[in-house]
Amino acid sequence: MEERRQDKRSAVSIPCTVYWHDHVIRGQIANLSLGGAFIIRLSAIPPEDASVILSFQAEKGEIELKGKLTSRVIHTVTESIEKGEIGSIGVEFQEPPEDVRSQLSPVFRALGAGPSNR
Repeated sequence: MEERRQDKRSAVSIPCTVYWHDHVIRGQIANLSLGGAFIIRLSAIPPEDASVILSFQAEKGEIELKGKLTSRVIHTVTESIEKGEIGSIGVEFQEPPEDVRSQLSPVFRALGAGPSNR
């Protein structure tokens, strides 16, 4: 299988909220890159190719960072329903790369995971 990722992923554990139309869906970011995020433990899943907003906060010590990125669902994984968790999604960020980098660079610095391409 050909690797399609263009950006290095960092394993994280960040609670997040996915906004899709009138839905507010709680989840957890499992990995994050400048190109997108893999979100797990969702209570609902938007359909594939849906436009969503991803909102999250990251803390390390006294650092508190907020990010909000307009995104597009690129794949979904439906899991067995345990503890109200329905599945996971992969999200590709849609903003210009320089906008994504300016929002996420402080997050990667706070997490001690530098975002390098490839």
